[in-house]
Amino acid sequence: MPEQDPFPETRYRIVCYELEDGKQTVIFDATARGFIAVTGTIDEHNTMQGKGTHAGPLTLRQRLARLIADDPELAD
Repeated sequence: MPEQDPFPETRYRIVCYELEDGKQTVIFDATARGFIAVTGTIDEHNTMQGKGTHAGPLTLRQRLARLIADDPELAD
């Protein structure tokens, strides 16, 4: 009988809300093995000030970063 891994695979649940006029709306809700997330605020000079975080296996995060970088909808 194969041994069971005593530690289940780590998974992450990311929920993103849009906050507008005191109302919150879920705009993203996902569960996965890894993530890259960035939030930001655009200041009065139209400069974005952001904070980011990430977790998960390095190879998965690298793949996610490449997908984000190559996404034509995110290009300026």
